[in-house]
Amino acid sequence: MENGLRWGAVLTANEPLALVETNVRWHLATGASAMFVFLDDPDDPAAEALSDITDCTVQLCDDAYWRARRPHKGRPASQMRRQTINANRAQNRCDLDWLFHIDADEFIWQDDDLAAELAAQTDPQTELNLPVLERIFPPGAQSTLFEGTYRASSDLTEDDAEAAFAPFTQFMKRGQYSHGAGKSGVQVGAGLRLGVHNATRTGSEGRQRRAAKRVSTTARLLHFDGLTPLHWLMKGLRYRQTPPDVQAAILQPHRAAQIEWLLDNATNLEQARSAHRTLFALSPERRAQLTRFGLLRDIPFDPARVLGPDCPDLHMAGFDADLMRRNPALAGVVST
Repeated sequence: MENGLRWGAVLTANEPLALVETNVRWHLATGASAMFVFLDDPDDPAAEALSDITDCTVQLCDDAYWRARRPHKGRPASQMRRQTINANRAQNRCDLDWLFHIDADEFIWQDDDLAAELAAQTDPQTELNLPVLERIFPPGAQSTLFEGTYRASSDLTEDDAEAAFAPFTQFMKRGQYSHGAGKSGVQVGAGLRLGVHNATRTGSEGRQRRAAKRVSTTARLLHFDGLTPLHWLMKGLRYRQTPPDVQAAILQPHRAAQIEWLLDNATNLEQARSAHRTLFALSPERRAQLTRFGLLRDIPFDPARVLGPDCPDLHMAGFDADLMRRNPALAGVVST
């Protein structure tokens, strides 16, 4: 990089190889100097392929790893807790200037040079927030993993939110089915602690306090919340298999309501596909609703074009087959 600044990203993943590999390769091809992948499944078959990627550091989160981090407690039940521990371990061990904490299904899109923006940020106690755009599926059949357009996060009044998002307003927060908070990056070694969405600092009384935030003017976060109908169904079932106290901690009310609707309306794969179209597809009615409030964004995100021969197979069939192999317990409840 011309200004010498080095940035990268860290993620904790338990996903099909095609998604994680595309994420890593995309960021390395678009400016990241390093990527850090913590594999939540210690037997993840993706480890070997990811370790072969230059500038990608892979950590298997096995029992030995968690004993070293938490000698008396071991692996945290909460995925958010695991993500936070992993993100800050990467921060403490990397030689970057900036580190972003993202998920495997989130991709940093640059409208302008992110490195230049980072170099211009002088306050080391301020995080840089990447505002989120959530993918909306095409109205017809989906053939590859990243097709679609995007819905911007928003802070509409209650009446306007109902006009923009009905009949599923109760499943959304800030206009997103997942999260509207975006993700953050911090200057490495400045004393800020990476969280799932935001960074914190240690206050005068020793407690963690939310760090100051600046919203990026050059980059956004593209979120692919459920890459296929099967992926979406598996995510819902996985949430429901976590302990109730963990669900209460990690699922906000809008997300919990969405999952309840999913499980009520998708007892098999065909029903899941129908429910998925109802919730996620950009129907003419939904396009009109979102256009009225200026919430649609067209982003030419195309990993295959950027990565060329290094791009994994992004067709749905291979992704879903890998998903089924990786989730044998969940696959037993899905009738195909």
